[in-house]
Amino acid sequence: MVLSKEQALEIKKQIIAQVDNSNVENKNEIKKSISEMNEEELEGFLKANNIPVEGVGSSKEGSVGEGAGGGSGGGCVFCSIIKGGVPSYKIDESNKAIAILEINPLSKGHSIVIPLEHVEVDKLPKSAMTLVQKIVKKIKKKLKPVDVKIESSSFQGHAMINIIPIYEGQNLEKRKADEKELKALQKKLEIKRRSPRKKKVVEKEKVVVDSLSKLPKVKFRIP
Repeated sequence: MVLSKEQALEIKKQIIAQVDNSNVENKNEIKKSISEMNEEELEGFLKANNIPVEGVGSSKEGSVGEGAGGGSGGGCVFCSIIKGGVPSYKIDESNKAIAILEINPLSKGHSIVIPLEHVEVDKLPKSAMTLVQKIVKKIKKKLKPVDVKIESSSFQGHAMINIIPIYEGQNLEKRKADEKELKALQKKLEIKRRSPRKKKVVEKEKVVVDSLSKLPKVKFRIP
């Protein structure tokens, strides 16, 4: 059953309040993603993250996501991004992490690498850093910053790595990026995957025919 508008509004308020009480850098990005969900999308987000909706509309604080942020990743926004419950601008991925654009960047090309597993910073997989270096290389090539800053932190117990390009004469200042800009950056920074080469199929019958055609012709007559 799809949530009513009143229920959705109450749930959004509670989730956004949790985000406000955290010390994560990209609060605005998360709050924007939550606030822009419709009732159906919000319900999908809650189900994907095992967040109970009992008591919605009551005055009890913390009824949504109660117990969230534990080792299982229940109620984690990053886990929902990975599952597709929260929209994002993905630019690359590996078997252990994904890389997305920060929608409230400190600079042009500001990206975030998120491990697929719900882990703390001290348990970041090595392959996540491999993906970071891959994105850094792409940013340097396409956007030409003078340097790239890498910072790790976590939100709701889920580790993240910020990739922040530094440009000459430009101060790092968080701002809201519009959809057009993000899509253009996504297209520019997206890692192009090579399609697998098709193997040339050789037909057996054709090979036989071609071989026979090269044999010398023999002239004979029946007596």
